[in-house]
Parts: sequence; structure tokens; C-alpha cells
Amino acid sequence: MSQTLYKVRCIKDATWNDEKLIIYSLLSKVGFHQLVKWLFSLKQRQVTMLQLTALLTIICVTLLILAQNSAESSYTETNIETTARGEQISSRYAWSVTRTASEIIPRVIMSREQMEDARRELNARKRRLSSVCETISSRKSYLDVALTNMIVDTEHNVSWCPVYKAASSTWMSYFAVLKGILTDSMMDLLQHNLGQLGEIVRQKFMHGEDLNTMHEKIMKTKKFLIVRHPLERLLSAYRDKLEHMQGREYYYKRFGRRIAFKYRLPGNETRLEPTFEEFLRFIVKEKFFDEHWAPYYRTCEPCSVHYDYILKFETLDRDENFFIQDANLSGYLYEKNYAQNINPHGKTTREILSEYIKKIPRSLLDEIYKIYENDYKLFDYSVV
Repeated sequence: MSQTLYKVRCIKDATWNDEKLIIYSLLSKVGFHQLVKWLFSLKQRQVTMLQLTALLTIICVTLLILAQNSAESSYTETNIETTARGEQISSRYAWSVTRTASEIIPRVIMSREQMEDARRELNARKRRLSSVCETISSRKSYLDVALTNMIVDTEHNVSWCPVYKAASSTWMSYFAVLKGILTDSMMDLLQHNLGQLGEIVRQKFMHGEDLNTMHEKIMKTKKFLIVRHPLERLLSAYRDKLEHMQGREYYYKRFGRRIAFKYRLPGNETRLEPTFEEFLRFIVKEKFFDEHWAPYYRTCEPCSVHYDYILKFETLDRDENFFIQDANLSGYLYEKNYAQNINPHGKTTREILSEYIKKIPRSLLDEIYKIYENDYKLFDYSVV
């Protein structure tokens, strides 16, 4: 710094052209305080007004250039407001491309024949659901609950009813992309607390209308939900929230401790967490539903909302590709490693389910079926 200041003091006899040249290094090396002192020294040397104006112009232009370079070198959440479209993907979603190019894989384009095959199957699902709804139409309506639960994106003309433990984390990420909020800083945050994603997405898509207005808005969009075999979903919820206390202290305090205390089976005395059988007994006896194991008909009201697409977890890759392509979302939702809630003890599959229910009494499984009977029938699932 002392060497730089010495250079500044030694420019008394420099020409005006020399003064213009040193301003760039002065800005970067000396700083604002010394720059002010230098300007006063120029005044003492009786610099003309024209020269001073030109000098100030150079300073302003230089500061603008430095500010622009700084903005380009750091990516912040202020970039998300851009809506101009690029050739293949809107710059609003360009974070996906610029973050790590190797993570982005263009979504597979289904052929016309593949699209028609998928459409026929999804239409068959809708017809079955409509037929079954006629047989259970006298039950209590949960339409208000379903409307409140839905994520409505009028900009992209899609609405989704989240069914937790059925690809909900993936689709929360997708809707975050559609809203333009899944930035690098957001991704870093979600690595520590993925549960915040759902809260953030719901805040961004918060409903501001009354239920009647909301219903009218939803009915104008392409509505979809994703379902999963009811018993497999229950096991996924149990393994993720209750089987292991570590990292799930909230669910242990809210449910696990009470389940283990009230429904403890002989031979499990040394275990703090509830077993899967004890969890099922809790559901049968108390019929208390957390969002992760509440029946579909109570959270999404499929007999009243009339969903345009019924996707199934068992054929999710094909169903998702079909829906994304049919709903014109391919330009936004790429195949990449979006945030997912993956159980560190492994995914819950039909094979895993078979192992867990080996020693569970048939009578208890029958009671579970009665509670979720509408889900089984509406979406054509068989008893395991």
C-alpha cells in the first residue's frame, strides 16, 4: 500500500493523459478513501472543470464495469426473476444447466406409439376410478381438504395433489423448478434439511382465494396425482419416520414413543422404537393419520376433483415421462439428480414388504385393508 501511495504522490508533474491511465490501477489498489484525497490534490493543482468532468466520467464507467463483473461472477437468488426464453430452456430455469452440466440429461422423448399406449392405460385408470366412485358416493366428502392440499401452477397449467411417500419429494423439486426457486443456495440448504422444500414450495404456491374460486381455477388446469400400493406406502412411511429414532426424533416423540408404550408386543421390550406390526395396530385402533399415511381419498378426494392423470409409483418412469411430455413441461423438467428423500436403509420395494409382513397376523392385515379399502378399489390394487 505504501508503494502505491508513493506513486500517487509522485504524479504531480504527470500529464493529463497519464492521469487517465492510472485511475484504473488506483481504483483497484488504493481504495475509495485515498481516491478522495487524490481528487483534492487535483483541485489544489487547479485542474480545469473539463478535465475534472472527464476524470469523473472515467471513474463512473470503471465502477460500472467492476459492478457488472462482480454480478456475473456470483450467482444469487435475484437471477430467478428472468423469464426470457432460450432456445431449449427458459433462462429462468438455467440454473439446472449452469450448475453442473453433467447432471443434466435431456428427458427421453416418447414415440407416438408409446404415448398412445400410455394414454390408453391412464384413461383406463380414470374410467375405473369413475366407476368405483359411483359405488362409494355416499361417504363423507373431503373436497375442502383436497383443495387446500393441492399445488396449483396456473402459469404452466398444472395442479398436483401430493401423496406423501409416493414420489412427493421429487415432485416438490419439480414444482420448485417450475417456480424458479431451486437455486444453488437452495440446493445446498436442502442437503441439510430436505423437509424444508415442501414448506417453501407451498409458500410460493400459496392459495389466496376462497375454496370456490380455487376449485374453479384448479378445474381449468391439468390435474394429476401419484398413488402407490397402500400397504407398501405404509411400510415406506414406517421405515422413514419410525423404524429408527436417529434423525427422526420429532416422529419418535410425536408417535413412536406412544405407539411403543401402548402397543408393545412381547419380546420387543429392549427396543425403543415401535415395530411395523405395532405401527399397524396403532392405525387400526386409533385411526390417527399423519400426512405420510393418510388414505388417498381423504387427502386428494379423487371422486370429486376428477384428475386428468393418475400416475402410479409402480410404473412411475413411464407415467412421469408421458405426463411431462403431454403437459408440455419437457422444456423445464430435465432428468437430473433432483432432491429426493431416500431412506439411508434402502428403498421400500414389494420384496422388502414381503419380508416385513411375514410374521404379521392375517387378521391385522385384513383390518388395515378395511381402513384403506377405498384406496385399494379406486386405484386397482390387490391385497398382498
